[in-house]
Amino acid sequence: MNHSEVRGPFEAVEVTPRPLNRRQQAKARTRIKVMQAARELFGELGYDGATIRDIAKRAGMSTGAVFANFTDKTDLFEAIYTEDAETMMDVMRDAVGADATASVSKRLSALFSAGYGQSFNNLPMVRAVVVRSWLQGDDAEGRMRVQDRGLANLIAEVLRDGVKAGEIKADIDARLAAEMLQSAYTRNYRHALFDNGTLEQLSARIDDQVAMLLNGLKA
Repeated sequence: MNHSEVRGPFEAVEVTPRPLNRRQQAKARTRIKVMQAARELFGELGYDGATIRDIAKRAGMSTGAVFANFTDKTDLFEAIYTEDAETMMDVMRDAVGADATASVSKRLSALFSAGYGQSFNNLPMVRAVVVRSWLQGDDAEGRMRVQDRGLANLIAEVLRDGVKAGEIKADIDARLAAEMLQSAYTRNYRHALFDNGTLEQLSARIDDQVAMLLNGLKA
């Protein structure tokens, strides 16, 4: 992808990213292998159960290769969480933007169903994230909250569109309502992880929660 570099008030020059050299390509491939192996093992053994040695063995490389890409296990875990969260946000943005003229409830249903559908492909890793969230320190919690804010912003955007369309009261606190829906969406994962809830059950559950909240926000 080309990017524009502005040199002056009226001049923009197209800048093409430099291709990676062989060493950089090899390092990128190593990073991908390590992250995939770690994702599998965190899902199978949990954060505490998976060791760097195990991860290196699963990836078919030395522990030194792992440490050449990641500072420690926490750094590796957070890299996976960030990558998965960014992929999830892309999927959810596509879902909510597929029909911008649809009702608020339908757009939110599409958004949340897309999120559940994406993560149901790797519920063991979701379990590892949930368990880790109970034990991590303040710094890690803060970094993960940055990712969470992206979802709250997306939900709030849909709610504000509902205000403009006359579906929702003009004086609502869109941010607070978005955070409430996000909390419900996130908490529902526990139903899937610990009560064997299905994808269909989670989607139906969040639809009911959305309907309940929107009922009190109708214009």
